[in-house]
Amino acid sequence: MNALAGKTLGGRYRVDEQIGRGGMADVYRGMDVVLDRAVAIKVLTERDDGERDRFLREARSMARLNHHNVVAVYDAGRDDNCSYIVMELVDGRTLGAVPAHELTVHAAIRHFIEILEALAYAHDNGVVHRDVKPANVMVLPSGAVKVMDFGLARRTSDMSSATSAGEIVGTIAYLPPERFLGKIADARSDLYSVGVMLYETFTGSLPFKNESDDLVAVIFGHVNEPPPPPRSVNRAVPMQVERIIMRLLEKEPDRRYQSAPEVVAELRALVTGPVEPADPALQQPPAPRAAAKSRSGQADPARSTVEADAREVLARTFGRSRSVDIGYSETLAGMLATRKRDYPEAARAYRAALTAFADASNDLERAKTALKYGTMVLQKTSEGESAGTITNRRELSDAVDILSDALPTFRGRQMLKELEEGERLLYALQRTLIRTR
Repeated sequence: MNALAGKTLGGRYRVDEQIGRGGMADVYRGMDVVLDRAVAIKVLTERDDGERDRFLREARSMARLNHHNVVAVYDAGRDDNCSYIVMELVDGRTLGAVPAHELTVHAAIRHFIEILEALAYAHDNGVVHRDVKPANVMVLPSGAVKVMDFGLARRTSDMSSATSAGEIVGTIAYLPPERFLGKIADARSDLYSVGVMLYETFTGSLPFKNESDDLVAVIFGHVNEPPPPPRSVNRAVPMQVERIIMRLLEKEPDRRYQSAPEVVAELRALVTGPVEPADPALQQPPAPRAAAKSRSGQADPARSTVEADAREVLARTFGRSRSVDIGYSETLAGMLATRKRDYPEAARAYRAALTAFADASNDLERAKTALKYGTMVLQKTSEGESAGTITNRRELSDAVDILSDALPTFRGRQMLKELEEGERLLYALQRTLIRTR
């Protein structure tokens, strides 16, 4: 039984049953005994000052918003070293939990119109959500939509590259490219996240995913790869919807819609006018999320991962230490440099990542980075770089040693695909090294 159950916070808010859990806070159903109304009470579980500041920032951001599509904040406080926020209690389901058969084309579009109206209101009030995802959208029994959890929101006046760099939070699958590159995030960043949700709703698949659950590879996709057109995944996606989604998912913010009302206007036109399927022979509406199945017919295992709370994903995969955050950022830098064939920068970045993961005792991420580093070294030598120079022989030798150390990690975790890839790569590196002697 939770220690908070039955406790009254601030002499006013009685804590009842727990109804939700996140990486930094738990949510309880409760009662405002003064006004005799049911409320939701969000209680901070983290104790460090940074998380306390983030928690209070959430309360300030949400308290400024008064809109029928935004979960209302009533109060915030601290009682016996317990920080809490009192919010409107919303009974419903998250957008991700709504069954596919309940989401017709028009119903889905109406949901997104309300999501965008909530964001438009927040943006007009200088608040960027920064964590737009299905788990933060509640669909009420009436069909109305409420956007919640502005826990990562920032006043637009406070946004800078300094506050964004290295602070990779939120669910990876829904974040815009600029968040990974340490650039300024603004209202258009929220629109990119809406584009990812629209893509998933109408195709049943995320635009960027990786079968091995390598989140750095997913990030690389957001930053560098064009998303597969929605109709290439589901032929029944209306052509007008595909056009809207693809513009929302532009890499450069200047090429996206510049405001939420612009997107609302185009979606409203689809609701009031005819929405033709991409293939006239397909008369059924697309099955939102229904396509998220493997070939065996089982549910896509990546789905539950990408919809998990952002902090839980990062805590489980990368840990919470600064060293791991550095390793994660440097690995991405190495991938980008390799793509540009800037091999000196790629080598520097990968080595920094390997050191950071070693400092954090994160063997799995170090092993994954070793694969990327070894692949880069082999690519470099195969593209005409002289493998016989002292520098390149040393780099080949180091890649062999690093990769040899990584293989037991894959073997111990039964990661057979990575193990097979690593063994092939190690063999190729060893043969290249032998030829240089």
